[in-house]
Amino acid sequence: MAENDFDGIKYRDDGNRSPLIFRILFGCLAVWGVLFMGYYLFSGWSSGKEFAQKQKIAAAKSAEFELKEKSAPAKGGEKSDPAAYLASGKKIFGERCVACHGADAKGGIGPDLTRGEFKYGKSQAAILESIANGRPGGMPGFGKELGHEQLEGIVTYLLSLK
Repeated sequence: MAENDFDGIKYRDDGNRSPLIFRILFGCLAVWGVLFMGYYLFSGWSSGKEFAQKQKIAAAKSAEFELKEKSAPAKGGEKSDPAAYLASGKKIFGERCVACHGADAKGGIGPDLTRGEFKYGKSQAAILESIANGRPGGMPGFGKELGHEQLEGIVTYLLSLK
């Protein structure tokens, strides 16, 4: 039995060098890594620019929302067409609320909206407050995404449910 033969495994004694293919692959990986880092460090790419673009978009949406709020009728003003509010509210409910409250508003993740009492009240003002600002425990606020007339439409639709 030879000195370098253990359990039938023969060991090479060529300086413990790794196979040539491994050295070539490691060299290519090192060169690629340096080029990749150089490209992103010196190409002008910056997540700060992306953040600034997202801030501009958010500011534009905020300005659009403020413009809608200024053009919306005052709270408590007379509704020009209750049927239009009802239709608009039903459409927005279908787009935004069905996922949590169900298509028939009988509940799901969110509570049943057809019952006689709501946790925070069933008055027009209480429902508007819940929709616009949200409630703790899962109800998101839609006041920044929807205009006053759209919110009033949802309230009208919810009050029409039985």
